[in-house]
Amino acid sequence: MIYQLGATNFGVWAIKNLVSPFQSYIYRMSEGIALSSLGPGKDVLTKGRRTGKDRTVPVFYLLDGEVIVICNVRPKSERTNPWVINLRHHSFAQLQIGEEKAKYKAREATVDEINRLWPRLIDLWPAFAVHYENGGHRSIFILEQDK
Repeated sequence: MIYQLGATNFGVWAIKNLVSPFQSYIYRMSEGIALSSLGPGKDVLTKGRRTGKDRTVPVFYLLDGEVIVICNVRPKSERTNPWVINLRHHSFAQLQIGEEKAKYKAREATVDEINRLWPRLIDLWPAFAVHYENGGHRSIFILEQDK
């Protein structure tokens, strides 16, 4: 049901304006305990490209060996998600998965990586495919832990 809703214009609006802010607030207030069992999600902390302020957003992720893969598929009726723009400008991010926090260096996936990871990303969130097939734009990032 939630996957089908995420593929609609109303679903995109509701996730962006209601679900994500609520989820992010509860997740942060509980230090990663509450809502961590709702699926493969995590909070990504990026720096605002213009303000330099910390920005937090919950996203789905894939674990691919030692790296984390995150994706955004922008429906053609939407603007680019700010976290995508921020990661392109500041390639460092802090991720929180459950109670664990770590710093990562982000880069955009190569064509070969996209071809290999895209089916797994669609399995994770089927709405990615719907938006992409309807003319949306996908942004896929590979995040490697900063050691």
